[in-house]
Amino acid sequence: MSDSLITKKAMADSLKSLMGKKNLEKITVSDIVHNCGLNRQTFYYHFKDKYDLVNWIYYNEIVSTLEKASDSGNWSSAMLEVLSIMKREKVFYIGSLNMDCQNIFYSYLFNATKSMLLKIINQVVKHAPSKRAIEPVDRIFIAEFYTYGLVGMVIQWAKKGMKGPPADIVSRLDHFIDDSKRVSAILYLKEKEQQEGKAPEPPSHSH
Repeated sequence: MSDSLITKKAMADSLKSLMGKKNLEKITVSDIVHNCGLNRQTFYYHFKDKYDLVNWIYYNEIVSTLEKASDSGNWSSAMLEVLSIMKREKVFYIGSLNMDCQNIFYSYLFNATKSMLLKIINQVVKHAPSKRAIEPVDRIFIAEFYTYGLVGMVIQWAKKGMKGPPADIVSRLDHFIDDSKRVSAILYLKEKEQQEGKAPEPPSHSH
């Protein structure tokens, strides 16, 4: 671990410990550096202000985890790790999400989740017989639609005190993932029928 990363982690840990005693808005840069034995000059060498430090924590704990998982394709495992981190550091996350920092967190989580969903949807398309199935704009729409639900559920879980076990939340989130795959498959079949000049058969009604 580089000296720079060690210093940043020390300041991040300092901020987290201070948030166990008072609100983020009342914590100063002086409080942060004094609590970890550093000085203000060192802090401002690495961060613009305390919110930039919060931003760094979000990225390194949440986004980096999701980005790694996006490459491996193990979505459930990644989200379980993210929620476990949040619960382990619940004082920090609940405290920061009740302030303006929630917008930064939401943006990070939204973009990282959307990226993973797009990869999942693209896999559905890749294994479909027709290479023309599902236009890119439709894939993005599907990914964004389900991302709103996924991220909203995580934010609400956090704001309500993270009472449910991370594994239970991930199990619910998996339904969103499965549904996005199902919708992608249905849209593929619809477009394939249109390309072949066939109208979808109307649903049968039992009397």
